[in-house]
Amino acid sequence: MSEGASSIGQALRAAREAQGLSVEDVATRLRLMQRQIEAMEADEFDSLGQPVFARGFVRNYAKLLKLPHDTLLGRMGGDTAEPKVIVQAPSPPARSWLSSPWLILVLLFLVLAVAAPLGLYLWLNSDVDEAQMLQVQPAAKEAAPAVSVPAAATASVPAAVARPAPEAVQQATAAAVEATPAAPTIHDPLPQSGVLRFDFGGESWVEIKDGTGRMVHRQLNTPGSQVEVTGQPPFDLVVGNAALVRMTYNGRPIDLNPYIEVTVARFSLEE
Repeated sequence: MSEGASSIGQALRAAREAQGLSVEDVATRLRLMQRQIEAMEADEFDSLGQPVFARGFVRNYAKLLKLPHDTLLGRMGGDTAEPKVIVQAPSPPARSWLSSPWLILVLLFLVLAVAAPLGLYLWLNSDVDEAQMLQVQPAAKEAAPAVSVPAAATASVPAAVARPAPEAVQQATAAAVEATPAAPTIHDPLPQSGVLRFDFGGESWVEIKDGTGRMVHRQLNTPGSQVEVTGQPPFDLVVGNAALVRMTYNGRPIDLNPYIEVTVARFSLEE
């Protein structure tokens, strides 16, 4: 660490001792662990996690001791902005050998070479079959013996077969259609959605991924701000500086304290 960074811990320790506060007193008021207070006073900011968390701890410590926190943070250096996400452009798809114009021409030539002789063969065979049928049909007609029908049998055959009137057919069709039960309508269930609301009492880095695997929120939130996020449960959450964050899910308060490790809460929320 540089001398400018080392003087931050000395300034914090001196102000704490001047106000008669112990390390345990400060840890209790800031809701931090004693080793985190000792790490700040020893200028061991790397042990506090990501730089954005370290700056948040120093800011809260300086506010507690009524020190100019902007000056101390300026001497720490580092970037307070949200980490930049580098998205690589998708590489152009590899050209498939199946799309080669030469291959398409070769395949077309092979198809024509096979289809032309086959079509000619079928056409010639169709002419032969038709000539054979023309020769067989007269012979069949000549071989059929004449059948005489007795007069009594002829008299027993009804003169005409009764056919239903067109109006009767239409009425029967309409009755059958009305008697057919209608197919049941199936409604697909709509996907449920949840609403997460955050009130930030201090600077906090928040990441939220919903049940579809989509990152619905990922940013550094300033003290006093509010954020409302909507997505499909279950949710995977990472909340930094969670002790200073109030959260509700669909209007129901969520206690983050059981999920806090050091200062970060990591947990999944289903309902």
